Amino acid sequence: MNNPYIAEKEKRLAQRIASRFPRHGTNLLEIGCGEGSNLHYLRQELPHTRITGLDFSSEKIDFLQSVYDDVLAVCGDATNLPFGDAEYDLVLCRDLLHHIYFARKRVLSEVFRVVRHGGVVIIIESDGRRLLNRVFRALCPAERGMRFSRPEMLSVLTRGFGTTELEYIEASFLIRACAFFWGWPERLIQQRMVSACYYLARLWERGVEAFLPKSHWTYMMITVRKS
Repeated sequence: MNNPYIAEKEKRLAQRIASRFPRHGTNLLEIGCGEGSNLHYLRQELPHTRITGLDFSSEKIDFLQSVYDDVLAVCGDATNLPFGDAEYDLVLCRDLLHHIYFARKRVLSEVFRVVRHGGVVIIIESDGRRLLNRVFRALCPAERGMRFSRPEMLSVLTRGFGTTELEYIEASFLIRACAFFWGWPERLIQQRMVSACYYLARLWERGVEAFLPKSHWTYMMITVRKS
């Protein structure tokens, strides 16, 4: 069963991404798509777009193919994309770069190779300087590359590819952290218990959003229009 608190956030994020889609664009690629949760919401916002998802994990790609028959699922390496030059109108990299921080330059070189001139690259990362993210990466070894996810570092990586805009899109990562550790139980009684915690997390996030300057928010989105 879908987590309604996460679904609310994912829908808003998909709407934001879709608003950056080039006016006459037809193709979208997500690199590091996993099982396709981002593509699920993007499909709702961009119903007529041809969507491709690429991931290094064959298991995740197999799952994606079994669930979404209208998405081209490709198992491949982000450092050597199996696509032609200028093939896509928008390329999305969400929560990817901190996992492959050792190859970020190579990955971004490939990303900008496959996006057309005038097309858009969207990079979404959590600001590694924030306290909750410091705790998160200390608890989860796979997230330790988040220390390299800082706005000045990402700006340097994208410099020279086109017009760049950096914005903070979510004030806190608390609801997503709860989902990472707890998920959304199937049994109703467990849902009610966990839902109370999610509700408190949402209140916290709204309070942070209301009182904290955007420059201190957690979730970043960098939009680059290739020149």
